[in-house]
Amino acid sequence: MRTNKQCIILVIFYWAFLIHGEIYADGRKCILPEQDFKEFSDCIKRGNDGELYLASKYFKKLSFGENGLAAVYSQEEGWMYVNRKGKVIITGVATMDNFADVFHDGLVRFSKYKKWGFADEKGKVIIPAIYDGALNFEKGLAKVCTGCRPECAGSDCEHHSFAGGEWFYINTKGEIVKKAILKEGSYE
Repeated sequence: MRTNKQCIILVIFYWAFLIHGEIYADGRKCILPEQDFKEFSDCIKRGNDGELYLASKYFKKLSFGENGLAAVYSQEEGWMYVNRKGKVIITGVATMDNFADVFHDGLVRFSKYKKWGFADEKGKVIIPAIYDGALNFEKGLAKVCTGCRPECAGSDCEHHSFAGGEWFYINTKGEIVKKAILKEGSYE
């Protein structure tokens, strides 16, 4: 039988791990681009705080950009960005040239429930996922659409475009600036 002192020590030890998010459950496979797209088991885990984390043993296998983020892929979450602490800060990042899309004007496209929005480099959602399609920001403006649909842009369906719908330009605050006139689909 354990003494009260041993139980207290165990509770403190367990509590310390909870605070730092080190006790994980629900491990998932992930692919690390810097490792020749090799798949690793038990790589993405859900912390006790409900957030997703990269298992610490994979930190050294990542290349972090100037913004302190690295791209990781998992079948369940798609492309995502993790910070230097291993916390997944953005999931559902758009794919561009078979890789995670990069930040444009400080924002990156992400998809949630088949809708598109934009997040910043800290993972804060700046423009909620409310659009049916979205293109990257360029010089402070991005084209977004409502009522459009994704289509294959070739026989192999390697590339996609958005077709139809009503298109608008928005600024980096998400404000509609003007209506866009597009004659053909726009590539994602």
